[in-house]
Amino acid sequence: MQNKPFQNLLVLEQARETAKETLLHKYDEVVAPFIHIIQQVMKANNENHFEAMKRIQDKTELANAPEKKILFSAALMEIVEEVNLKILV
Repeated sequence: MQNKPFQNLLVLEQARETAKETLLHKYDEVVAPFIHIIQQVMKANNENHFEAMKRIQDKTELANAPEKKILFSAALMEIVEEVNLKILV
């Protein structure tokens, strides 16, 4: 049986791949504002990226539309990857 955190990361990665396939060369431009929103919520509430995404989902309507869920998931995966790569380098 696969561990829940790894299943969650797989879902985020699949969302990111879907967004990349759909947006093609516009991916970075379209996802950038979603990354920025998550980072601003992180900063404003002094919390990590997962807590910030949970706050966005629970306290706003921003992430409720299906297309926004995919973009927020892609943005969160970008942040997860960036944070983890910084730790490994």
